[in-house]
Amino acid sequence: MNINQEDKFSMYYVVKNTCEKYQTTWTANAVFAATYNLWVAKIPLIETNRDAQILETTGITTDKTAKRTSMTDKTLFMINRLQSYANVVNNPELLESIKYSASDLKKSRDTDVVGICNTILAKANANAAAIVTYGVTAAMITELQAAITAYSATLAKPKAAKSQTKTATENLTKLFKEADELLTKRLDLDIELFKTSKPDFYSQYKTARIIIPTGGGATSVLGSVSLAGSGEPLKGVSFTFVAETNGMMKAAATETAKPIVKKSADKGKFRASLPENTYKVIVEKIGYKKQEVTITVANGETTNLNIELEKN
Repeated sequence: MNINQEDKFSMYYVVKNTCEKYQTTWTANAVFAATYNLWVAKIPLIETNRDAQILETTGITTDKTAKRTSMTDKTLFMINRLQSYANVVNNPELLESIKYSASDLKKSRDTDVVGICNTILAKANANAAAIVTYGVTAAMITELQAAITAYSATLAKPKAAKSQTKTATENLTKLFKEADELLTKRLDLDIELFKTSKPDFYSQYKTARIIIPTGGGATSVLGSVSLAGSGEPLKGVSFTFVAETNGMMKAAATETAKPIVKKSADKGKFRASLPENTYKVIVEKIGYKKQEVTITVANGETTNLNIELEKN
């Protein structure tokens, strides 16, 4: 999500929490209930696409690089042994067919390097019995085959991840538009039903609808949450940032009076862009023990927040 969407989604969470708090007030009102249920159903859809959008492609690329290195290392060893054998038996045809250097393998495109490695594998299989005395075992040939297969399986993953991110970004644009229209064209109008009869609900809803701009994202909190003991990432954990009002805040003091809420994605990670301040952070998820911590966010710096939750 971009910074504007993050700010807006934080507002959505506060609106949702406010409406849940006063559910007994509006649940019997068919008009308000129908509008709210349509709107709140957009939140998990936005969360799903947010999680897909922030899918980490770094790990995929790193895995691909490691598998390529393993494959090319095994291939270069096989080339060396085949060249030694071909020179001894004076087989220029074999020498010519395996004339590849480390530079050739390094510079080759993904599919081309697989082709080269498969060529060497074929030559190794064709001369398997003869090259045993040159230090090549059947197990080594099998390992080269496995390395080629493993690398080939990674080729489509980065592209698929980028495609998934692109689709999620497009979905988010559509979902935010739909959610905003439900708010502005229906829920913001339907709340007037309670202006006189339930003034507290009305007032808190209006406050919750205010979007708190958190700036251009230069000041960030990067966090992760996992299960204590196992390190398993936890999705859907709420992080509620409550700005301190003890004089440490600057111009953003009144702006950040309303809590900012973020939720962890599939891999237990989240990102928040916040104004400079000290924050009380409430970390909670149903079935787990709630935690509260205090962090200080400084302009231009990234604050890391790593939490382990225990089950109840």
